[in-house]
Amino acid sequence: MTAARAIRIVFGTVAGSMLIVAVGDIMLSGRLTIVSPSSFGALLAVALAFLISNLLNARERNVMLTRQADDMRAAAQRLENSLRNAAAANTRLHQSEIRYKGLVDAQGDAIFRRDASSRLTYANEAFFKLFDLEPSRAIGYPFAPELHPESRAPLFGSFGDLARGQTHYDQHLRTTAGWRWISWKDYAVRDGQGRLIEVQSVGRDITERKALEDALTEARDNAEAASRAKSGFLATMSHEIRTPMNGVLGMGRLLLETDLKPEQRTYAEAITQSGEALLSLIGDILDFSKIESGTLTLDEDEVDVRGLVGGVAELLGPRAHAKNIEIAIMVAPDVPLAIRGDHVRLRQVLTNLMGNAVKFTETGGVCVVLSMANAKDGGVLKVEVRDTGVGVPPQKRHEIFQEFVQADSSHARKFGGSGLGLAISKRLVETMGGQIGIESGPEHGSIFWFTVPAITIRPAGDGALPLEGKRIAILSRNRMLREGLCLQIESLGGEGLNLLQLPAGRIEAGKIDAVLIDSGTDSAPDPLGPPDLSIPTLVMVTPAARSRLKDLHAMGFDGYLVKPIREASLAEQLNYCLSMRRAPKISAESPAAPMPSDPPAEPAPRPNAAARTGLKILLAEDNPVNALLIRELLRRRGHQIREVATGGAAVAAVESELFDLLLTDIHMPGMDGIEATRAIRAMEAKNASPRIPIVALTADALETGRRACRDAGMDGFLTKPVDPAELEEMFQTLFPSGEGLPHTVAA
Repeated sequence: MTAARAIRIVFGTVAGSMLIVAVGDIMLSGRLTIVSPSSFGALLAVALAFLISNLLNARERNVMLTRQADDMRAAAQRLENSLRNAAAANTRLHQSEIRYKGLVDAQGDAIFRRDASSRLTYANEAFFKLFDLEPSRAIGYPFAPELHPESRAPLFGSFGDLARGQTHYDQHLRTTAGWRWISWKDYAVRDGQGRLIEVQSVGRDITERKALEDALTEARDNAEAASRAKSGFLATMSHEIRTPMNGVLGMGRLLLETDLKPEQRTYAEAITQSGEALLSLIGDILDFSKIESGTLTLDEDEVDVRGLVGGVAELLGPRAHAKNIEIAIMVAPDVPLAIRGDHVRLRQVLTNLMGNAVKFTETGGVCVVLSMANAKDGGVLKVEVRDTGVGVPPQKRHEIFQEFVQADSSHARKFGGSGLGLAISKRLVETMGGQIGIESGPEHGSIFWFTVPAITIRPAGDGALPLEGKRIAILSRNRMLREGLCLQIESLGGEGLNLLQLPAGRIEAGKIDAVLIDSGTDSAPDPLGPPDLSIPTLVMVTPAARSRLKDLHAMGFDGYLVKPIREASLAEQLNYCLSMRRAPKISAESPAAPMPSDPPAEPAPRPNAAARTGLKILLAEDNPVNALLIRELLRRRGHQIREVATGGAAVAAVESELFDLLLTDIHMPGMDGIEATRAIRAMEAKNASPRIPIVALTADALETGRRACRDAGMDGFLTKPVDPAELEEMFQTLFPSGEGLPHTVAA
């Protein structure tokens, strides 16, 4: 309540009271008389009250009007500011629209907007130029350009598509520049309530990109076709080359098994060696092709790495001994007895590296070192091939693993080769998840190494070292052999003494437990004197020197070791000779007794009964030379052979007779071996007849050919040229008990 209003209420109350008093006085007097002083005072007070009240009301209204005027001025100021801001915003918006339109018009991309009825609401200049349209005749009208007759896509994306998000599509449209590929991106335009009202499309000419993509697609298709053609060519050439090679090598091996004059034997060996070299080159080319095409597959089998290295060393031993160099093997104690891996590919890498080491080493030798390295994801097998050869210059090390590259690529290079072995080894090692490298210097030899993941299947021994506490002297003129054997002996728990010669006179008892004496190589035999009979002594000989064992025993040697020396043979032979020393020593004049031989790594396989009783074998081979070779290999093993030249004839023969085994060539006129196998398997299923083992005779070394054989129902394959050892292994696999089918007949 304001003060003016309170005063008015007070004066009103007083005036009202005075007025009531005056009226009452008049009514009591009963007449209208001159107002009494008291009544007059009351009336005067009333008048004064009304006057003051009016004055206060006027003042209050004036204050209120003043306040309203101030409010109106403030509102007017705010309105003026709002109008000023709106004008500035409108100016900025106009300028923005001008800039946007300028940018849109300057774009090379075609931009336009359309409503739900496909009517154009906006478009830039690039759009009008692209489709040769006048703005006045296009805006507000539906837009429907001509699609290419081969186009199967809809003209434009729908509003429903935009409701699910931005759309992107390509269209082949007729434009002012002819048929062009336009890539469109559609964006939703919404109102204040979020409702889709328009679609803005941005189109870019991608005709050149499409042409490039088509060219790339065509190039890819051509490359794939070329790859298929190459694979087919390689498969065909593999078959065509291996087929006569089978005849050359097979007949050469058969010829070496006959009585020949020394000169004739030399010629036959030259033929066989040349054929094997050519076959190795063909294998490298095929392996490289499989790696390049990505068709190389790895097997996961149990691998005895110690036996694997020993086998490769024995294979290369004669070649090394012919050059008067040695091969030594050292295995760390923690190397597992067996790991999981691809036996064939590991052997291939080892053969390449060790073969190169032998080839490029003229003096000294080659040492293979096996060790284990720990990795985050498990064990890693490391293989080092050390040699004392010519080495690799530093500038050649980065390219030595490239295809068709050699350290010495000049025409006058001393060593031959295709330059594929190391490249293939690198690809194989990397495919197996490992690494490969080289440490080398000219005239200082080379160290080629590689690593592969090693999942242990059978761990190393329980810690018992067979030569623990033994001191073994190694007497050899070959430094690599001495050093390698010292490492071997140390890994077996003993101490190897690297000696060029034994001390003069008798060796003091207890200083040395045993002596290993090298007899030299085939090309450079080392004359041996009688051994010190006071110490167990073993002689190290080459495989070709086995004919001298009786003479060596007569000289007083306790035993012998065949080079390259396996770890297991070294330990067992040394322990055997040390234990035999409890018996009296045989003198040189005593009758020659058989010397202990290398203990076999595994028990010798039981003779196959099939070799004694013979099998009835059907041979399907259209090449007369190959047929003659296989027939002779089988007949020498006591088997009965029936020959056919086509797949159809093989099917007919199986239908009419019972056979223990079918050996069939893959490529034959008419029905080939694979088709014949399918027909035989279908016939067996229909007639519920016994399943005949079928083995492919194939010159196709590609995995695709082997897979086709397996898919057809074959039980195995022999790759031409047929290796007699592989043939025997096949018989052991198919007939482990030595028995064929019930109808087996004698040869």
